[in-house]
Amino acid sequence: MRFASVIVPLALAALPSLRSAPPWQTEAPLPRAVGGHAAALLGPTLWIAGGSFWSEERKWLDDTVRRRDSAAPGAWETVAKIPGGFAHGGSVQAGQALWLVGGLDDRGPSPAVRRINLRTGRVETVAALPEARVYCGAAVLDGALWVIGGSTSEMDFSRTSATVWKIDLATHTVQAQPAAGPASINPLVLTLKGELHVLPGGTWSAEKQRLEAPAEVEIFSPRTGRWTRRALPTALPRGLSGTALDAHRAVLAGGVERRDTGSAIGSGVWLYDARGGGLTPQGALPGPRLAAAMLTADRGAVLLLGGEDGPRRRVATVWRRAGETGGEP
Repeated sequence: MRFASVIVPLALAALPSLRSAPPWQTEAPLPRAVGGHAAALLGPTLWIAGGSFWSEERKWLDDTVRRRDSAAPGAWETVAKIPGGFAHGGSVQAGQALWLVGGLDDRGPSPAVRRINLRTGRVETVAALPEARVYCGAAVLDGALWVIGGSTSEMDFSRTSATVWKIDLATHTVQAQPAAGPASINPLVLTLKGELHVLPGGTWSAEKQRLEAPAEVEIFSPRTGRWTRRALPTALPRGLSGTALDAHRAVLAGGVERRDTGSAIGSGVWLYDARGGGLTPQGALPGPRLAAAMLTADRGAVLLLGGEDGPRRRVATVWRRAGETGGEP
């Protein structure tokens, strides 16, 4: 385990969704309570990599890659180590690989681009960004890993970057894109409708000296090379967890809500439809969650793994929500 320094921390109507959202069921927990970790699902095998946790008033980074088979839900196997650890970076699964980009390691914000083989567990550092990037978002589109938002500093959110990096998955070539993207902390980046949809991270307000949640989703089209903005029909928390259900829709959950008394971790759940920007409430999680990993499983089921439920509090819970009964609208 590694030590890390402390972080203060429609044009188209909404399409039919779950008339009554299925309840969230509790499954066997993670081997450790972590937040800001990466997760993947390949067949019946669930993978967890890295994350941060608190112990004896210190924040630590997990440097392990673990897996378990659905046939043995309580039996986690440690299969590899991540040099220096990993937490609070971009992560995304592409086929039989789990990609980790940036984040924190034992030296602070990292520029590393790593690939975990989901057959063998082997961890490789295959490239490096031109600068370190922590609290960034990532997604795979058109054979490339796209890295959006994040900061060069662990503590100074005014140093958030709008540079978008594109990493070719075959050659591992890193290129800065000409069009600037959203400069935000912990943006949720999803590939939907052949585009990148960036849902609210936190945008630094110099006037208020705090992170604010944008009121828009920012969309990048690889066909035009341009970003567009679409107003959200309702305000969302910043720092959401999310996962795509299919080519058009995604489930969003948790995040940090702005309230009259300050900010708090939320438990809301929404269905987002990229075809018209529809945003439909889907009830609530069993409890508040931030920095949790979210995956789509078989038959449209959704898994929410670990995360934070309060300051300096990590959890090991695994929640599952069954898929929709009516299929895709």
